[in-house]
Amino acid sequence: MDLNSDTMKADATIEPQFSLERIYPNQIDKAIISNQDVLDIHLERYEFASKNLQGRRILDIACGCGYGTALMAAQHPGKQFLGVDIDPAAVEYARNNYQANNLRYLCGDGCSFTEPSEIDNKNQLFDTIISLETIEHVPYPQQMVSHLLTQLSSNGSMIASVPTTPTVDGNPHHLHDFTVKSFYQLFSVSGFTAVEKLEQIQKWDFSGIFSAKKSQENRSQGVARNVIKHYLSTPSALFFRVHAIITQGLCNRYLTAQFKK
Repeated sequence: MDLNSDTMKADATIEPQFSLERIYPNQIDKAIISNQDVLDIHLERYEFASKNLQGRRILDIACGCGYGTALMAAQHPGKQFLGVDIDPAAVEYARNNYQANNLRYLCGDGCSFTEPSEIDNKNQLFDTIISLETIEHVPYPQQMVSHLLTQLSSNGSMIASVPTTPTVDGNPHHLHDFTVKSFYQLFSVSGFTAVEKLEQIQKWDFSGIFSAKKSQENRSQGVARNVIKHYLSTPSALFFRVHAIITQGLCNRYLTAQFKK
């Protein structure tokens, strides 16, 4: 899908904040291979989600600036999409840059979000809920997942993703590390199991990891500083990193799965 298609508005009214955790496809320098690789791996997750949507009402929790929600909305004009993010600036950017007749955005917290009906004030349920690279950010992942599953219609499904190799040491925005087993367990306690999955491998990019300079040239700039700081405060975490390197190699691994009852 062309992220600059006619369904999307060209200019933003706010300045996007490029960071390790925020991707703005219209702003990054795609000539830099590492930037394009990061965007591609995120788009691949949304393509997986788009192929596994069910029902008519779709919720994308932690939609960021909206590019992935818009991709799905363009591919499924007969479905209604709602993108929700906790960051008001990201929601504003989404509204100004990624628009479609079957797509809208709201500001909200995935750990507690509900959409009340305008008619009877009862919660409207969703046929598919998507939450990509979100669960590792919240203080209580089980609470978030269990809540979102209550927002599904009968026979609804949830599509979610997490890193399955350590990331807390290098990414200050991540609060939890997951394995495949611990990720699946978040859903199994509510009776949901994985029925489709996408596994991704991202080789490490070592360029600029010690740099303190903030720029669009490399989203991983300064990551090594985070790693050193983390191990100084939590030496035991080094064991998990060494184990991951030995068993998985010099890479990050990600798992996206569709869960159903």
